Amino acid sequence: MRKVGKSSLESATREVKVKKITTINDVAREAGVAASTVSRVLADSPRISSETKERINKIIQELDYHPNILARSLASKTTNIVAILIPELTEKAFRHPFFPEIIRGITAMAHKYCYNILLTSVSDVKEEKKYIKELINGGIVSGLILLASRTKDPCIAELRKSKFPFVVVGRPQIEDDVNWVDNNNMSIAYDLTMHLIEQGHKKIAFVGLTPEFVVTMDRYEGYKRALQESGIEIEPDLVLNGKYIDDAGFELAKQLPAPRLAYTAVIACDDLLAFGIMKYLNEKGLKIPDDVAIAGFNNFPLCEYVTPTLTSVKVNEFDLGSKAFQILYSNIEGNVKSFNRSIIPAELIIRKSTQKQ
Repeated sequence: MRKVGKSSLESATREVKVKKITTINDVAREAGVAASTVSRVLADSPRISSETKERINKIIQELDYHPNILARSLASKTTNIVAILIPELTEKAFRHPFFPEIIRGITAMAHKYCYNILLTSVSDVKEEKKYIKELINGGIVSGLILLASRTKDPCIAELRKSKFPFVVVGRPQIEDDVNWVDNNNMSIAYDLTMHLIEQGHKKIAFVGLTPEFVVTMDRYEGYKRALQESGIEIEPDLVLNGKYIDDAGFELAKQLPAPRLAYTAVIACDDLLAFGIMKYLNEKGLKIPDDVAIAGFNNFPLCEYVTPTLTSVKVNEFDLGSKAFQILYSNIEGNVKSFNRSIIPAELIIRKSTQKQ
């Protein structure tokens, strides 16, 4: 191993040049104006002539000056930063296709409005509530997007009290004074259940009900309404609770009564659950959909590549995300505060997993 002598180190140190950070005062001095004038140019103030703006902007480019975001935030009283709060550990959440796609929708719209995104996650409700308080009081962000709506959600209650700008992706249980965006989960679950009933199924299991999350409760309500309107009894043994996006469908399927005898169709609250249930049925030697039909929600790309292809509900995650940011932006920038909700259309995509030959 080659040793570097003291003289060599000293020589190398002398050659390192630390780049001096250009300040607004440097720009002002070069332009022969006050720093406040440079600040107005950066804000594109109509009080500054176009000739002065052009001259100062040229100096800004020559000196490679970049405004301090925090300083500008103090002056404008807005940070142009929005936080996205994911209700799970980040590494776990990003294994689920729903979250990257919805975040893509948020960030695409944020870029359009020159906003930056702070992405964070929490492991439980207690941590989430603590972090929300820090965001509200810390002055780091101008608004917040929650990527889940829980029943009796203490975090939403905290945000409502604070009057801090926020949007929920998911219908909140208490809708008063809350901006939110969602699909009509009750309606689309009703349509999916009616599709299975029209295929001749009367024993339909519902897997992945999570009482903690409003989205699964809404889907369950749609499922129940379709059965009731069709004169089909709701069998408690065929309704299986789970952790929605966290459980393995294969393990949950083991908790159901005997397939084909007790049930001939399954609605899974999420496509990943459906994939696991399909594996379970295949290992039992059952044919899909001849013995048991199966459908899911979210219409992940893999739905078109499994065998048979999976019937699913397209929820348009990108549109959910972009609309969530639009609502939040209006709330942050608007002089008149109002509360908005938006329903993004969902679409039932019927494939081979529910169509008998």
